[in-house]
Amino acid sequence: MSKRVYKYNLDFYYKSLAIYLITLIIYILIKGNFFQERFEIVVKNPIIYIISIFIIFYLILLIINALRGRQIIFEETKIIFKNRFGQREIQNSEILQVRFSREKKRMKEEKSESRIVKLKLADRRRFLRIKLSDFNNEKELMYEFKNISKKLSQH
Repeated sequence: MSKRVYKYNLDFYYKSLAIYLITLIIYILIKGNFFQERFEIVVKNPIIYIISIFIIFYLILLIINALRGRQIIFEETKIIFKNRFGQREIQNSEILQVRFSREKKRMKEEKSESRIVKLKLADRRRFLRIKLSDFNNEKELMYEFKNISKKLSQH
């Protein structure tokens, strides 16, 4: 039995945090005052406060999402939605329908085949929505859901 694990993608948070930190450092270097052999930082500048709020915000989001450790695990007969605090197993027999929503039109290089997968489950009124770009190996994850959709259409 082979397990295929897709982990939650934290790249967006790392990149945002790095960009805001670099912006803050550059702004401090530009606005700072050089006096003889000392460097004084202008602390009462509101732009420094705004950039610092963004840094704190993205740092908190990064920590929360890293602690959650979300994963999607595909096995032969079930899908497991797992995080650090628990997991939910969905048997393939519980899935009634798989829908794929298209991505908004963009440049051809950036456009992915699908953006959200919606699973209709037997014990749930609403669709279970999974945003593919939130996980690593987006194309392979899409392939996994297409395989499930093919199996459903055969029955």
